Amino acid sequence: MTTLSFYRRVIDETGHADRDAVKRGTAAVLHALRDRLMPTEAAQAAAQLPRGLKDVWNAGDSPDRRPIKMHRKAFYERVREEAGLKSVREARFLTIGVFAALKEQLSPGEGDDVLAQLPRDLKEVWEDA
Repeated sequence: MTTLSFYRRVIDETGHADRDAVKRGTAAVLHALRDRLMPTEAAQAAAQLPRGLKDVWNAGDSPDRRPIKMHRKAFYERVREEAGLKSVREARFLTIGVFAALKEQLSPGEGDDVLAQLPRDLKEVWEDA
């Protein structure tokens, strides 16, 4: 999958046609997910992304960061704030769309590794995507 096809997949999943908003939202979801994962797992997931999305994934990351414990509500709120969305509902739909595209991009084993590090309520979102 290319970066462009990844964004198209998110657009298809969310029905959101504003490409700039989808790019901002995708970045917000990827950053929240990256920060929720252990750094080694985050690096393994990033290795499977196309170059443009690797750059998005890695933007603002630090080598000494520790995972931020976030459950679904905090995850959605973080996405809402970073993406500049009006509601948590929008953040939820966007998260599902990005998760669906990401699951398609990652190998099944890597997807399982990401899933294993999520709390139960975010696992449900990942599995539903």
